[in-house]
Amino acid sequence: MAAAKTKKRSIIIGNKEYTMPQKMSTMAYLHYLEVRDSIMDTEAKRALYTRQQFMDMMDVIVEMYGNQFTTDDMLDAETGMTPDSIVMEFALMDVSVGEKVDKRTEDFGLPFFFTFLTGKDMRKPFAFHRET
Repeated sequence: MAAAKTKKRSIIIGNKEYTMPQKMSTMAYLHYLEVRDSIMDTEAKRALYTRQQFMDMMDVIVEMYGNQFTTDDMLDAETGMTPDSIVMEFALMDVSVGEKVDKRTEDFGLPFFFTFLTGKDMRKPFAFHRET
């Protein structure tokens, strides 16, 4: 079975399409997690995002796209992004990371991965049920 290709995320700002780099910066992802946790706390309280949280969302999007554009580009009244598209792009960051993990797991080989995790040979059917 051939490995599934991950869909490349892209964003259009200023009539130009930007593609998220294949290699994600770990620091950018850590920043994303920090902002996401803050936003999830706000959502749990059924409160509205603060101005700072919204700006943080945009900063994370810029970082995750490898600084190919700026928050000013995103805010441009004529060619920038709408508030709903910014929130949606931010929300899809976890999906993007999940797709990359799925692809790497598939490339790595699930039987080997589970053998690594369990210490039991998962390459053989039902190996974990056999008495040795």
